[in-house]
Amino acid sequence: MEPQRVGPYRVERKLGAGGMGVVYAAWDERLERRVALKQIRPEAAGDPQRRERFRREARAVARLDHPSIVRIYDLLETPEGDWLVLQYVEGPTLAERLREGPLPPEQVAALARDVLSALAAAHAEGFLHRDLKAENVILSPSGRAMVLDFGLAKLYETGSPASATTTFTAGVVGTYRSMSPEQANGFPLDPRSDLFSLGILLYEAATGNSPFHAQTPVETLARVCTHSQAPARELAPAVSEPLSALIDALLEKEVERRPRSAGDALARLESMATPAAARPRTWTDLASTEMEAIAKPVRTVSVSPYRGYRHPRHLPLLMILTLLLGLGLVAVWRLRSPRAPLYVAVARPEVGLGAGREEVALAAAALQAAALRALFSLEGVAAVPPGAPDPGEPAPTVQRLALLLAAQEVVTATLDCQAHQCQAVLRRQRGSDGQILASTAPFDVPLDDLHLLDTAASTYLKPLYPGFRTRLEASQLQVRAEDYQRYLRVQQQWQEARPADLQPLLAELDQIRFGSPRFLDALLLEARIEGFRFFQTRDAKQLDHALGLIGEARRLAPEDPLPLDTMLNVALNAGRLDEAEEALSLLEQRLPGDPRLLQQRAILSEQRGDRRKALELQRAAVERRPSAQFLIGLANLEMRLGEMAAARSTLEDLLRRVPGLSSGENLLAQLELETGDPARAVALYTALARRHPGFAVLSNLGVSQLLLGRYHEAATSFRSACSLAPETFSAVLNLGDAETLLGHRAEGQALYRRVLELVSKDPAPDNWQLLAAKAQAQAHLGLRKEAAATIQQAVIAAPDNPDLAFEAALVYAVIGDISSARASADRALDHGYNRRWFSLPWFEPLRQDADFRERLELPQEIPASNRPASAAR
Repeated sequence: MEPQRVGPYRVERKLGAGGMGVVYAAWDERLERRVALKQIRPEAAGDPQRRERFRREARAVARLDHPSIVRIYDLLETPEGDWLVLQYVEGPTLAERLREGPLPPEQVAALARDVLSALAAAHAEGFLHRDLKAENVILSPSGRAMVLDFGLAKLYETGSPASATTTFTAGVVGTYRSMSPEQANGFPLDPRSDLFSLGILLYEAATGNSPFHAQTPVETLARVCTHSQAPARELAPAVSEPLSALIDALLEKEVERRPRSAGDALARLESMATPAAARPRTWTDLASTEMEAIAKPVRTVSVSPYRGYRHPRHLPLLMILTLLLGLGLVAVWRLRSPRAPLYVAVARPEVGLGAGREEVALAAAALQAAALRALFSLEGVAAVPPGAPDPGEPAPTVQRLALLLAAQEVVTATLDCQAHQCQAVLRRQRGSDGQILASTAPFDVPLDDLHLLDTAASTYLKPLYPGFRTRLEASQLQVRAEDYQRYLRVQQQWQEARPADLQPLLAELDQIRFGSPRFLDALLLEARIEGFRFFQTRDAKQLDHALGLIGEARRLAPEDPLPLDTMLNVALNAGRLDEAEEALSLLEQRLPGDPRLLQQRAILSEQRGDRRKALELQRAAVERRPSAQFLIGLANLEMRLGEMAAARSTLEDLLRRVPGLSSGENLLAQLELETGDPARAVALYTALARRHPGFAVLSNLGVSQLLLGRYHEAATSFRSACSLAPETFSAVLNLGDAETLLGHRAEGQALYRRVLELVSKDPAPDNWQLLAAKAQAQAHLGLRKEAAATIQQAVIAAPDNPDLAFEAALVYAVIGDISSARASADRALDHGYNRRWFSLPWFEPLRQDADFRERLELPQEIPASNRPASAAR
């Protein structure tokens, strides 16, 4: 039942109800004025601690005195509960007014002025609103917008939800559609949270639409944290450009990108209007004003989906790049000094006590990431992550790690853990001899809250580099403690995962992003995994998902190079060269002189057909930083250009610097396969396969065995490779070739049909490698006309490619077009293609030609291709 009287106040009528209680209009018989009575929810009346806290906070809020803030007059305590006596204001709420449609732009500007003025006054007294929304703003008859319930969200934060639109929990307080991202995540709030809520309110007032409201509370919160709204001006063209830009600035997801305070936002608003003497002051009585143009913040947009591209001869390098955390690019982020940076590698921590425990392994990974972040904030330091471990190699020493990464120094760490806590020590060591240059005192590492390591590592590590100033800090982790633990676990599993294991990891990352939607690392890891899956399966949905994740990361962190770096690598691997060019150009503007970008520019130049420019760029990268990754990239490129002597010299230099490096030995085995003895290549690949039976090693082992006529062994190797990448058409085609040469016609035919099936699903139908594989499968299936048409289409796509000339010769030989086979074979040999590949059985009809046979017997220059025949496509 509604009350008749509350203390000295006579209740007149019910005004409304909401998450904070019921509100009545009442008459103050003592002072003869109308007031509003708001009752605290009755369920709180029985909790003495909550009642006392409510009274204390209400007395504090009552001190606010501003013409745009509805005042608290009194606090009543009754047996039924506590009541607030509030200033009564006639007029509709903004929410009621907006049911008629959006406000004119000049009224929106006046509304913003009044509310910002109120926020500035309240924030100066230490109060946040926490629940600013259209329902809490009254449009008074005097022409002033007045804010209701200032500070009251905090008074009610320990209560329970009173409606489907409001939540009150210990960590998250407010109305779903009006929350800031940090409020939705339960993170600590400051005045800029109220500014975000004001941005939503002004957007609704200007356009009549809520920028984030969705069908369910969960969807709404997700949109608050991840969705980038269209500018208000796009929905309401009458809204001025400066006002629309201000609303966008208030709605920035990153707290640091919003105006610093309500006062700053108010000053920006005032700067748009006419001089003060002519400036209208109320939202109802405004004349048209001419707004000054101000710069609009740059808005990032999603990159459009792209189709696939395959360059399997890059596969060892691509595997390394895919496994990298991507942090290497940030090593020189914001480094503008012309002098060369100090390259500092960060080793994986050495674990003593607690080794073997999963939570300790996660702590070690977190400590390493924290050390990298701390180094990123030092001017003149380029922090270098260790990257993917070399297959079969134990943890490298300080000196070996420095050689691998071409680093001058290495930060090492030791970790000793008890039941719930570890003790860590960080050391700065010289790369050349491992000498300790400085060391921290032991500090504690909590196992149950690992993201706190960011602060700890920064505190302890920076003093080890006293000569280096701190620049702008690396972005702080915006992630819940439990989500960070889960992320570290996924990251650890991903580095060792097989393709079949990736779907559960992606599901886990989805859950992490749901709990911590602003956690950039999780977004980009999921994008990298999806990009890798696309490389394996050619499923366009995986590609679209990866692109969407990258686009979201770019919106969350438009100045951070990591999303661009991820975009660049995915685009290069997928053959979307325009998108790769865009990402690379932006990175080159932000990171001038970064040698890693020279390597990426080399890869892009080669894919555009300028191999000589690519070689020049790759050699420049090696000269600047002779890391193992750069040297392997150079050797690969030299092999593709037919400069085999130079490639051998590069690999010898690499293995001299870093003896026993598996990736270097792998490439040397490939070189032997191309220019030396296939038997030697088999020996090298067999040894490598024992240590690391990866797809590329097994495929090239099979090719070596194929060239020696050891078809049974080749089929076994190809079958193992196919089991690692069953959706990769080259793996299936390889196995089909081996089965056919063994005389297993039915098995071979089934595999060739499977190739056509996989090719038909590929989102890059015009890629020459895909077309060549399709033509070979058609040829082996007896589809002669189709095979001829397909290989012609491939030749049009890549007319000067010696690899394709060889593929075309093989197709024509299989379908019996000997003259075309001879012409294609001559083109391949003219480009220096190794004549060894024409010893395969399919070329027997071609070898019957005496002229061609004589050409095969003549001395030949070293071939240009590094791709072993039809196998390593």
